[in-house]
Order: sequence, then C-alpha cells, then structure tokens
Amino acid sequence: MILGATPLPIQNQLKRDSGYGCSICGCPLLEYVQINPSSKTSEFLPENMAAICPNHNQKFCKYEMSRIQLFDFKTKPHNKINANDAFAINSAELIVNIGKTKFINTYRILSVDDFDLVAIRKENNVYLVLDINFFDAQNNLIGVVSENSWSTDRREGWSIDYEPRHLRILNATKRISFEAKIEYDEIFVTADMYYNGVAINVSKEQILLGDIEQGIELKGTTLKNYDVGISLQTK
Repeated sequence: MILGATPLPIQNQLKRDSGYGCSICGCPLLEYVQINPSSKTSEFLPENMAAICPNHNQKFCKYEMSRIQLFDFKTKPHNKINANDAFAINSAELIVNIGKTKFINTYRILSVDDFDLVAIRKENNVYLVLDINFFDAQNNLIGVVSENSWSTDRREGWSIDYEPRHLRILNATKRISFEAKIEYDEIFVTADMYYNGVAINVSKEQILLGDIEQGIELKGTTLKNYDVGISLQTK
C-alpha cells in the first residue's frame, strides 16, 4: 500500500537506499509503499518500504508484481546496479540549458512572480533532485515534485515516461508537459506550464510567457552561480 504521509526522514532514507530513483527502473519520480501490508497505516518501517515510481506503484497495486519481487528490487535497486541509467551527472558542476541559455550551479531554474516552478540540484554530487510545481490554466496546483517525491491527484491523468537519463512528464488533458534530458553531463529542459493562468512555453530555442518571448537578452549566454535562472513576471 502507498503511504501518502511518509515522514520526510523516512523518504530521505528510502531515496538514499534506492539511489534517488525507482528501485525497479531508476525513474527519479518516487512514491513510497509498504511491501507487506500492515493494519497500521501510520507504521513507517524503512525495512518494509520501497521507493518506486508511480508507474510501478500502479503495477504493484494491481498485483502485477509480487511482494517477493518488490523486496528483491529493494535489496538490489536499479540505480545501484545500473549506475549509468540513473538520472545523474558526473561533472563537478551542475549545468542546465533552458531556452537557449546555459546556467551553471544555479538551483532555481524557472521562477514566475518569485515562485519557483522548476528547481534542480545535485545530491551526493551525483544524483539530480527535482522540485517542480504544476498548475493548470485555472491556477490550481495539480501536481508537485518535491525533492523527487511525486504527489498528485491521480484523477488528473498524468503520464510519466523514463528512459536512462531522460524524464518526460505529460498531462495531455491539461496541456502540461515537462522534459529533462541529460546529454554529455548537461541537462536540457523543455516544458509547457502555467502560472496565474498564463501559459509558459519553454523550448530549446525560446521561452514564451503567453505569446511574448522572454529572456531574449540571455539567449546564447552562459551564466554561473545565479540566484535565479529565468525569472518571469505575469503582472
């Protein structure tokens, strides 16, 4: 069973144990489940819990995976066995490309009205840790990634796809997407998001707030140790 209120210290331990990815496939978006069910939903025992992605959590809940299989994955997590598949970089610096601008060692990548929509940092100087806030066009917060922990209303119809070093999050109904791909130890981010009812489009070539291109003066530049990468204003 899934534990929606897993205490942060337990979450952090499970993330460390799994190499900051799904114990089965390495996807960095995580939920935390009990392997053997307990009548006590508040019983958080790390030895009886696993960090897995939403896709594999659904399979586990549908009994498409046995408890024995899940425990085996817990003891031999994917990212620890297949380090090259992890959502991680080996370079000393954190390099993120967004809308034709390269940011180095800048945690807050995309902020709107001083509210962070996308932030990326490194843990253990290797694994990438994501913070993402997804709002719909009516400015309802419908999905959150908090230090790789995924929280959402399952009725919202999210699709999560992960290949080694390449994460895609999609909600086709809400016209929301996020993609982060690692190439040559650099991260490339594209997205379709909303904030305060305004559409935000981030492509490899430009950043649009509504229909107006933003950050034109930053295109083609490399910026290091900034407080905020792309800072937009809807008002």
